[in-house]
Amino acid sequence: MVSDTLRKRPVAGATGQQRAQSTDAGKGNKVDGDTSKKNETGSKRSLTFAIGGVLTLLGVAGYTFMRQPRIDIHGPDVPSSTATASQTTLAALESVATKRDDARKRLDGLASKKRREEAKRLGLLTSDEVDAILEAHERSWYVSTGSGAPRLRVDTNQVSSNAPIEDYLAWSPLASTQFMFGVFDGHAGYMCAEQLSTRLAPMLSESLKAVDKLIAKDGDKLIANDGDKDLAPTDVGGTALKLRREAPGIAWDRVPLALTATFVRMDHELVTDSLTEFQRTRDAATMDALLGPAVSGSCGLVAVVDTEANEVVVANTGDSRALLGVRLGDGRWKAVRLSEDQTADNANETARMTREHPNETSVIHRGRVLGGLMPTRAFGDCRYKWPLDAQRDLFPTLYERGHRYATTPPNYTTPPYVTARPVIVRHKLGPNDKFVVVATDGLYDQLSDDEVVGSLGQWYDARSAGMEDNSLTTQDENAATHLVRAALSTDRLGRRDDTVIRRLLAIPPPHSRRFRDDISVQIITLNQ
Repeated sequence: MVSDTLRKRPVAGATGQQRAQSTDAGKGNKVDGDTSKKNETGSKRSLTFAIGGVLTLLGVAGYTFMRQPRIDIHGPDVPSSTATASQTTLAALESVATKRDDARKRLDGLASKKRREEAKRLGLLTSDEVDAILEAHERSWYVSTGSGAPRLRVDTNQVSSNAPIEDYLAWSPLASTQFMFGVFDGHAGYMCAEQLSTRLAPMLSESLKAVDKLIAKDGDKLIANDGDKDLAPTDVGGTALKLRREAPGIAWDRVPLALTATFVRMDHELVTDSLTEFQRTRDAATMDALLGPAVSGSCGLVAVVDTEANEVVVANTGDSRALLGVRLGDGRWKAVRLSEDQTADNANETARMTREHPNETSVIHRGRVLGGLMPTRAFGDCRYKWPLDAQRDLFPTLYERGHRYATTPPNYTTPPYVTARPVIVRHKLGPNDKFVVVATDGLYDQLSDDEVVGSLGQWYDARSAGMEDNSLTTQDENAATHLVRAALSTDRLGRRDDTVIRRLLAIPPPHSRRFRDDISVQIITLNQ
């Protein structure tokens, strides 16, 4: 039935919980059940290429031509995405923009139930139009890992549901054999995720250097000592020292400590330092730039792949997810989760929240923090972190300036309720570990862990065998594009049909958020 193909389907993860998402208004959104996009001050962008305008109308690629790119790439041999688009692709994207504009006029103003029914009657996109959307921001490149060492292959893609997309991707070399890959899933606007995509990698590099100085001073085992007590966490190095003091006798490893210090310090700058600076200046001209990233929020997942140490270390704050694809001896593929979703569905997170806020029965309400926020850990989201007096002082003005999430949650008594401190998973890579998938939760709304790794495994197997039958398994050259296509072509019963994706991608934003989320994927293929 059409109704089945248009709904986010509940799936069971291979190694843990995976929440069921509904298409009813707000059930799939991270913040307060509101599916409309925040109209933030300062969000207007100048477009310098005609294709940029077309893609912005589609909500799939406006970031390529903004003042800052959505994909922050530091490294050689990375192809551009949209500047070389063919006239055929441009024509297809223009056709999609026209169809979505017509569909939006049909859907706007309808009540929720009627809007869902009308969405099922929208015409399908053509296969060429679907291909144009999927290929608009695919990228593939190889990363050299040192003389004679195996290369990494990187495939990335993003397909939006919000307009503009609130997800950001980033990657950066940290050393000749060490690389960072990150996904940042914004909510309540794009501003927090945008800051993370450009600022977190440089801070991680700085943090690693600071930790190396600690190692040179104290030895390999980074254990708190009396000499740390008078050092304040005024920068990422000080944050690393503070983390050591908070866990006396615990030996930290280099990369986990650097990642944790980076996440904690980054959030402190976004949420606390920005507030302090604005309270000092009270300069209305800087209010949006300083406080906008604090009002909005973002999940963040970073994987550090070290080809010399043969390990991957994952730091996760929120509900993005990292998977490892393992090729078993009998040829089957196995999914290994390298992160855990931090939501109220996670018993460990619920226990932590209850422990930190005793006697507050509403700390988790309706499966959300104080009944509003789905992830229990996130960057930004100052409405769950700022003191109440600061919210009373600034939220009315921020709200009037277009920051509509500048509101205080109910039962707000003992902030902060949300932390950006990550959960770290460290994995030693073996010869059967073939690829790492780093993706926002929009992918996992559609596919289980086993389906993600199994679909990619079929893609790798087919390409290794030289198969080119233009099926769903082999038609894409880019591994991330293949995975996004598979996710959006699968209905809630697990059946794959290209009519599913042709219908889903025909639904315009913001109405599309009732059926699917933004999807952003990075795939790192090992030992190339």
